[in-house]
Amino acid sequence: MLDLTSSLFLGLHHGSDELGGWATLTTGRAAALDEPDLARRVAARVAASQGAAAGVVHRSALHALVDVVDVLAPSAVVVDAHAYPLAGLAAGSAAARRGATVRTFAHHDVGDARRVLTATGARRPVLVTDGWCVGCNRPAPLAELERVVLAHGGTLVVDDTQAYGVLGHRSGHGGFGLDGGGTWRWSGGRPVSAVQVVSLAKGLGTPVAVTTGPRPLVEQLTTHGTRWHSSAPTSADLLAAERATAPRLRDELAGRRRRLWRVVQALRDGLRRLGLRVAGLPFPLVHVRAPSVDPVRLVHGLGALGIRGLALAPACRAAPTLTFALRADLTDGDVRTVLAALREVLAREVAA
Repeated sequence: MLDLTSSLFLGLHHGSDELGGWATLTTGRAAALDEPDLARRVAARVAASQGAAAGVVHRSALHALVDVVDVLAPSAVVVDAHAYPLAGLAAGSAAARRGATVRTFAHHDVGDARRVLTATGARRPVLVTDGWCVGCNRPAPLAELERVVLAHGGTLVVDDTQAYGVLGHRSGHGGFGLDGGGTWRWSGGRPVSAVQVVSLAKGLGTPVAVTTGPRPLVEQLTTHGTRWHSSAPTSADLLAAERATAPRLRDELAGRRRRLWRVVQALRDGLRRLGLRVAGLPFPLVHVRAPSVDPVRLVHGLGALGIRGLALAPACRAAPTLTFALRADLTDGDVRTVLAALREVLAREVAA
């Protein structure tokens, strides 16, 4: 089975023989009390890659987002209407714990964000968005959103999990960029005082989250909230994160991004030749619509031919899509196999 459902975009795996072993999987102590030096090293590397002053490790992006919103203590949280569900959960937690007002603004719409912020009349509001929307495959207008929320005395919080490790600073280079620093770097800027949350699970293959931003805020986060309720990530996860962020792996990861770009472009080009509309900008999650054909039927048809894809209903799209999750370890032959199988399934569906 050719599996195109995994979001290990760079195809990076961390075998036990590559991690060097560990004396104990977890300390059993709260991260706020004690965490390995490894965790602080990983957090510092991620912060540097994003142009942020400091970073701290969390068990997951949800842990991080809940803590960030809680520390900021806003009277209003304004969330992109089509953001990944974790953003809404963090906003809901703020509403439950602190009585914050929760509102949404139209997807990637700076003008509507300004209107909603003004309507709340809140001091120190928090604006929450994804860095990269994997539904429409477009970046959020991060710099513009930060200017708007700063004008209201607030803070922009960005969940950039989807893009971290994949997108990075382009500096005249094409493709996904050089350093994997995420959407803001890919867009050619850096935050003023925004907080960014990333999980390394997708781009770098290890389920460790890192929160980056201004040093005073990060220092508050080190002894706040969920870091009292959970230990640091496991030794295995931290060793994998250390390996994935180490300078010695930089060239390999850059090569993987180049290969991933070629795979994505090859599939997008082939899908267009089949007469299908491909959504958004190049990204490892490739969405297409086939006129008059249910994506679920396409997924079942491809499955019968040994190819596993996805039928998704992104919140920012009007209709469900046939989606392929691509990885750097796929080959040109894999792409040809997918396109040939899809051509066969489409012909059968149209004739039915």
